[in-house]
Amino acid sequence: MLYIALMVICFFVLMAIRVPIPFALLASTLVYYFGAELPLNIVVVRLLRSFDSFILLAIPFFILAGRIMSEAGISDRLIRVADLIVGRVKGSLAYTNIVVSMFFGGITGTAISDTTAIGSILIPSMVKKGYSRSFSAAVTAASSTMGPIIPPSLMFIIYGSIAQVSIRDMFLAGAIPGLLVGISQMAVVKIHAIKNDLPRREETISPREAWIIVRDASLAILLPVIILGGILLGIVSPTEAAVVAAFYAGIIAMFVYRTLSVRRLLTVIKESAVETGSVSIIIAAAALFGWALSNEQAPQMFAEWLMDSSLSKWQILLMINLMLFGLGMFMDSIPAIMIVTPVLLPLFNILNIDPLHAGLFMSVNLITGLATPPVGCCLFAASIISESPMEKISRAILPFLIANVIVVLLVTYIPSISLFIPSLLK
Repeated sequence: MLYIALMVICFFVLMAIRVPIPFALLASTLVYYFGAELPLNIVVVRLLRSFDSFILLAIPFFILAGRIMSEAGISDRLIRVADLIVGRVKGSLAYTNIVVSMFFGGITGTAISDTTAIGSILIPSMVKKGYSRSFSAAVTAASSTMGPIIPPSLMFIIYGSIAQVSIRDMFLAGAIPGLLVGISQMAVVKIHAIKNDLPRREETISPREAWIIVRDASLAILLPVIILGGILLGIVSPTEAAVVAAFYAGIIAMFVYRTLSVRRLLTVIKESAVETGSVSIIIAAAALFGWALSNEQAPQMFAEWLMDSSLSKWQILLMINLMLFGLGMFMDSIPAIMIVTPVLLPLFNILNIDPLHAGLFMSVNLITGLATPPVGCCLFAASIISESPMEKISRAILPFLIANVIVVLLVTYIPSISLFIPSLLK
């Protein structure tokens, strides 16, 4: 266990000096391998085995589908639909920001693409209408955290592959928590709108204009329906659904909306490959780190230590949530879920916690870190787009983070929130 302790210490030291997470994971894991005098060919084998899962093939195709939809200008159409729904409410653009994030999250499954695609359009519009730059950036960063919860979700795919949980059930279980995040953020906007007398859309939209808006966006909104419908009906697996999503996105972008040229499509494919490579490096490095922990039975020892601590089940869950929230503040959600899942699964088994339920509250907790200071990537993206200092955005986003934390606690202590929809379709 000495070398495991050194490995963990080395990892946090490297993170503290801003070494990229994949390299911090690899370098710290090598400390264990050299200390334990294990042959280096095991490192290579473990790196390769980390991709020995058919379900992981879904990742590059979902990334490609999201990229295509972003490049095709889908966000404009979704924003018009969201404005049609909530545009007449006080603080309408802030509500629109949240609603369109629900739509966009169901297409891309990632938070950072949500922040950049929606923020680049809505943040300038909000500022022009009288919203403060910091609040505009805060609501954009906060609402984008719904992306990794509302299916399809890369986090769910990775968690399901590690915990051997049905990806279909993960997608279904994410629906209600994702909606709860959106509703809680709307409650924050409601309070802010009343307090600061935020504006709303004054002009009315005729039925004919409303029909045109819905018609123009219908094919984009149909994409998550195709993904989930195909999986639920047993027509396609999650991996096959990802391929269908990428193909469908390419067809409507090039031949229906005609907003994506062949040349630009090739560039999008290249960018998607680079992003997939970045995710793959993280997956491999985190898997290697996790194997080192498992090899020394660190997860089992951690579980036994907690069980011997005479803490109640709800206190243990609170401790886990505090640990995850702290981790999410400094680490991206994908490597975090890969590191903590093997560590916590034995504990969940002892506590008789459904791994599907565990995956949901862990995911909702970790994605909150994407918009949490000091290093939330969505926060940085929103800061750049809004040209507002991180300090101001960090203050403005606090009410939204509190709303997210409340949802985390609800999902943690009320398992039926996550398990209700999957149980209906068993």
